[in-house]
Amino acid sequence: MMFDLKDLEVQILKQFDDNYNYFNPSHFNGRTIYRRESKFEGRLLVSDIVDDQDIVLLQHHTDDTYMWSYEDARFINDNEISVCCCKRDKHDIEKIINVEYKKYNLTTKELTHFKTQNAHFEKHWQFYNDKIIYHVNPYTIMDSKEDVIFKKQLNWQPWVERYGNPGLSTNVFEVGGIKYLLFHSYVWFSRLHFKYFVGLLRLNDDLSPLGYAINPLFEANREYSDNTLLNDLWNWRKTELCEVVKYEVIFPMNVVIDDTNINIYGGLNDCSCVNIKLNKFEFIEKVKNESFILV
Repeated sequence: MMFDLKDLEVQILKQFDDNYNYFNPSHFNGRTIYRRESKFEGRLLVSDIVDDQDIVLLQHHTDDTYMWSYEDARFINDNEISVCCCKRDKHDIEKIINVEYKKYNLTTKELTHFKTQNAHFEKHWQFYNDKIIYHVNPYTIMDSKEDVIFKKQLNWQPWVERYGNPGLSTNVFEVGGIKYLLFHSYVWFSRLHFKYFVGLLRLNDDLSPLGYAINPLFEANREYSDNTLLNDLWNWRKTELCEVVKYEVIFPMNVVIDDTNINIYGGLNDCSCVNIKLNKFEFIEKVKNESFILV
């Protein structure tokens, strides 16, 4: 891997506190939002989206037909966030109907439903001006009307063989005049234990892909989190309808660049919201010496 979290500044923003579990944050213009996990009737886990003050922006609820839970929200701009909406059968809450992707206006409090539902779980779209990066495998860009305007199957096989199938993670960011985005993948070690990897994809100015780094930017490790905190979380997560999955995970949600650092906001081992700080100049030098697989 290119960087070890033990050698970096990792700022913990929120974490599991015995009542709620916080992970997968997003940051924009001084504001941060979080996924807050809680128990529903002691039977399963549900999620809300909250702000820095723990004020609920989107709350799980049940309507006439479905139970809704809100996951992994990201800022699109000052007024809008994108969010994964988990839809369960109200009469059989163990059953997930699908995960729909929606946009929420923080000012008008209106949810807008995206029409695209090509997968059972629609997650992690990234917005760039009037374009939507929809997937990395195949690499797909849609316009604002959700019509596909670019689609290419990349040579992911060398990555897949070592680190699992890639999925989209972060917004496009620019360092040293070059555009990048981060993606994730994971490998199962057993039915209830798997490890995540974070990859680096280089883009052309038009957002088309150029190539990805052979080595992961990060590799998740259970040792990055306090062992007592992890055990307390795993015990708390045991419910009637949920088995405890022991994740080793770094899940980047979005990237913010400042004068000195690449700030990677994400979830760590599903128990903490963190800002991982990479010095821009160290990143540039490291990437110069990395091998990339051209796509």
